[in-house]
Amino acid sequence: MGRKPRGKICGGIYHVMNRGNRKALIFEDDRDRRRFLQILIEQKETYGVHLLAGCEMRNHFHAVVSTPHGNLSEFMEQWQGCFARYSNWRHERVGHLFQGRFRDVLIEHDMHLLIALCYVFFNPVGAGFVKRLEDYKWSTYAATVGLAPLPDYLSLDWLEALFPGESRQESQLRFRNLMAEAKPALAYLRQDEAGVDPNSVRRVIRSYAGEQFRLENVPRTYRSLLRSSLTELLHEGMTATMRAEAIYDARVVHGYKLAEIARELRLSSSAVSKIFRSSTNLRRGRPAC
Repeated sequence: MGRKPRGKICGGIYHVMNRGNRKALIFEDDRDRRRFLQILIEQKETYGVHLLAGCEMRNHFHAVVSTPHGNLSEFMEQWQGCFARYSNWRHERVGHLFQGRFRDVLIEHDMHLLIALCYVFFNPVGAGFVKRLEDYKWSTYAATVGLAPLPDYLSLDWLEALFPGESRQESQLRFRNLMAEAKPALAYLRQDEAGVDPNSVRRVIRSYAGEQFRLENVPRTYRSLLRSSLTELLHEGMTATMRAEAIYDARVVHGYKLAEIARELRLSSSAVSKIFRSSTNLRRGRPAC
């Protein structure tokens, strides 16, 4: 089966990411990171792409970009390709630096964007590199919230749209305060609870963090931003059909392990695994195994 073609949406916003081949390091030192950023700046100017957020880790990177000209693939090919050639030259290597094509998720909603930003900015904290978001210098977070100079290559148009205020500084403070919350996505929703439909919100999160990434690719941090507890998801009195749906959602949408679900239901792991496979096959139009 051929690879799915990339979308070419003029004005589309994407969360893009990739990691080192076989999970190897992409950035071996700060010189590599500086060169990666320099190439990003050069190629974004060439292709007219806007950078909304970014973070360079060790063996992977994340960026949120908008593509006014619908040329995401061309931009990413040049950005990654130029850096791979530089890295192989500098470190005297041959072969692939990245693990296949980049991954991308189309941002379809304000909540999608907020969740993508949360994931990108929380990466260094989750990895234990720093304790505070603003302390990681290879992330755009500090500049985004006004704790570091704003570079010319970073676009903050989204900030005033999501966090309107009388000034950019007020918008930055609102976003910074939100990011200090234990669950930023939930805190964002509480700002306007009167107009929030919880079921609609969960459908939005599901479309972004669940099916689009596919089960094996969803970062658990994404799904934990707005997930219910297993007790809430797997309540007593459910029919067999309802339980199968709840098991599927707990695994795919909320990121719980099958072993965790089995303990909550007091079932064997094999029984829960069978229910999950059957539910997955039904959704994909396949006969249950």
